[in-house]
Amino acid sequence: MSSATIIAIAGFTGRMARLITNFILQDHPDVIIHGICRSASKVDENIRLNLRVRLFEASSTDISTIRAALADTSVCICCYLGESKLMIDGQKILIDACIAKNVPRYIASDYTLDYRPLKLGDYPAKDPSKHIHRYLEEKEQTENIKGVHVLNGAFMEFVWSPLLGFVNAEENKFRYYGTGDEKLEMTAMKDTAKFVAAISMDPKAVGAVKYRGDSKSIKELAHLYQEAYGVEPNIQRLGSLQDLHDNMTSVFKENPRNGFAWIGLYGQYWMSNGQTLLGDTDNSRYPEVVPTTVEEFLKGHTKEGLGKSTKF
Repeated sequence: MSSATIIAIAGFTGRMARLITNFILQDHPDVIIHGICRSASKVDENIRLNLRVRLFEASSTDISTIRAALADTSVCICCYLGESKLMIDGQKILIDACIAKNVPRYIASDYTLDYRPLKLGDYPAKDPSKHIHRYLEEKEQTENIKGVHVLNGAFMEFVWSPLLGFVNAEENKFRYYGTGDEKLEMTAMKDTAKFVAAISMDPKAVGAVKYRGDSKSIKELAHLYQEAYGVEPNIQRLGSLQDLHDNMTSVFKENPRNGFAWIGLYGQYWMSNGQTLLGDTDNSRYPEVVPTTVEEFLKGHTKEGLGKSTKF
């Protein structure tokens, strides 16, 4: 058994994995990282050549290589992002491998709003998280593993993306359903990653672990946008939250496989209706993770680049 702390990260070439890796290398100099990815050549050179990083090339179904990567690790951080088969079946394979190699904690690939109150089908894009949450609960009853679920609201980058639909910065447009005063919870990706790096070092961090970067209404976002860029936005109310619900379910029924057609509508609805709010958070447990405010986020982006900051 190695005496060093070893952490496994699956889905190693994605943006979240890169951010988490950089924070671990920066803040935790004694930690070794086992990165699991399909192609080592796609890993950033500065990470690939780091002596504290060991790469394991494996598909999500390559059980033997995944198990080798998990040997002697204290936690597995999943950063998968993709179709339901990967997010459900791929994570189940990873969890089973953790159990086989006695890895005590598994950080699920959630990084989102609090989906736990939702029923399957309420927000189709979050159904995989629901399945994995249940799978981990079942395994915890009989196996030596604890699930960790990082809940951070929406990524701040996603809030400003045209894909979500609240904002189109290129056209200076803000659109909303409801009153426009509903609080929207959001966290910058880098803050979420630093939070994950911190909890990966904390064996007491199990279950739902919550972090909030900021909370603003769409009207407040429009005001801050105007202050940051000196441009008066066009703000339009599109209807009630019930109208939004009717619209999103109709679009989903028409083309359930085209996630780009409906994911923004579902995101708006579940961010706005109050049912997925984080409540009390764990921010104070990790004071080294200083949240980025919306004002600070806007200062770090040009108006032209604001809607393009979502690259996973």
